[in-house]
Amino acid sequence: MGVAPRRFQILALSGGGYRGLFGAEFLAACEAHFQAKCAERFDIIAGTSIGALLAAGLSVGVPAQTLAAAMKEYGPSIFAKGPATGIRRLFVSAPYSPAPIREAVRKTLGKSVATMPLNEFPAPLLITAVNYSTSETTIFRSKGLAGRAASSASVEDAILASAAAPTFFPTKKIAANEYIDGGLVANAPDMIALTDGLNLSGARIDEIYQLSIGTASRRQGAAVHETSRAPGSISWIARRGLIQTIMAAQEHLALSQVQGLLRTRLERVDEEPAQHQVKAIKSLDRASAEATETLRLLAEKAWEARKSSRELRNFFLR
Repeated sequence: MGVAPRRFQILALSGGGYRGLFGAEFLAACEAHFQAKCAERFDIIAGTSIGALLAAGLSVGVPAQTLAAAMKEYGPSIFAKGPATGIRRLFVSAPYSPAPIREAVRKTLGKSVATMPLNEFPAPLLITAVNYSTSETTIFRSKGLAGRAASSASVEDAILASAAAPTFFPTKKIAANEYIDGGLVANAPDMIALTDGLNLSGARIDEIYQLSIGTASRRQGAAVHETSRAPGSISWIARRGLIQTIMAAQEHLALSQVQGLLRTRLERVDEEPAQHQVKAIKSLDRASAEATETLRLLAEKAWEARKSSRELRNFFLR
């Protein structure tokens, strides 16, 4: 009898603010149905922004259902809006404080895990960010992934750095450097995770299977016009969602590259909202009851469409 081929499994979680609830709900359905935790099934768990928080929790065995509940509990305080939120975002300063995110991280992961340096963190975890001080991509890696080359930053600091979305949150200072959202370069951390699987974990390309989870975002872009358009800086940010467009474009590129390498061994889960659902989750900082219900429905739709697929089942049943 021949030896069964090895499966080196990667879970990659995209950024998207409160829309990350989509992924948490979908994975909660997976864990409940297959009776298996993500920590027991994936050799690398990677995340960007809200995906970084989910990745950290899942990597240490926090149930996806617990992470979904935490998002619903803390989302409204993380994105607490006031009369001047829009004005502050455009002209004054980042409108949201990172303090509620830190509280959510500590309450969800436990303070001892949240404050643990990544070079002591045993699970294979990868978190993306941008070093604003040096204009370089930063990949925070755990001891369980990178060994002696692991990052010295704490788990919570890496998450806060990855989630520091420009125009939403202030930069995150770690030691002498300031960091911003990893979504600017790796909103879908899939290609980085795949590269680490090859270079750090020694997996062969034909052994790697990747489950990639999106955030139910609507495709960005505008209708084609006869003449080119020239919006000003405020218009780009306020009306055209420049930051979200950058993230969506990067995500598309990364997924195209990984798809070209892994082909059928990449399983991408996402669910674009219908036209009538767009308004509720249009921006990554909408954490209303309507947004929560919309994301739950989209996750349910994605689950119903995939729950019987062999490709999904194989990630959770070994």
